Amino acid sequence: MTEIIEIKRKKFAVIGKIDEHSYKVERKGKFFFLKKYERRDDFELFVKNQHRLKITAIDIPKVYLFDKNQMISVVDFIEGPTMLEFLAERDIDNEEIYRLLFRDEWYMRREKMRIDFSPENFKFDGKKLYFLPFKYRNFESDYNFSMKDLRLWFPTKELKAYLESKGIEMDSKRIGNEYAVNKQMALMTVKYYI
Repeated sequence: MTEIIEIKRKKFAVIGKIDEHSYKVERKGKFFFLKKYERRDDFELFVKNQHRLKITAIDIPKVYLFDKNQMISVVDFIEGPTMLEFLAERDIDNEEIYRLLFRDEWYMRREKMRIDFSPENFKFDGKKLYFLPFKYRNFESDYNFSMKDLRLWFPTKELKAYLESKGIEMDSKRIGNEYAVNKQMALMTVKYYI
């Protein structure tokens, strides 16, 4: 029997569990991402930051509904693998992804907001790079995207270690020459860092 979650008199059929508090659900033939929050502070931070992200140019899944009493959010489900799953298999060969990534980072600096740029928090549908807006941090003025999170988007030893920390293997042969990878990252930074 399919589990049903009811929120504000709307019924959602659980298709699958994503993690302990997150589900892929379906309603009237459309798929959604449903998240149950354990702490009110986390839920309120999500709602607040969702509104802030909505006014930037960052592509995020559309919110279907919030339920403040149950501390649940329901947003459109973006199909396809996360960028971390993608990077586990192959390198990024579409430069548009990097352009969009640097654009998102620029908007976050301008908004004085810090999102988690780990590849698992993004999906690319061929046109848009969606930030899956569930992990935020306080803005840190000394944070440098190019020196920290960007290394997880290239075939580096940092990406390999990060994948392994998530239980995902990466072929060591994919790790590029350190000099060549640093040069590629530097060129992307110069080209797209606003």
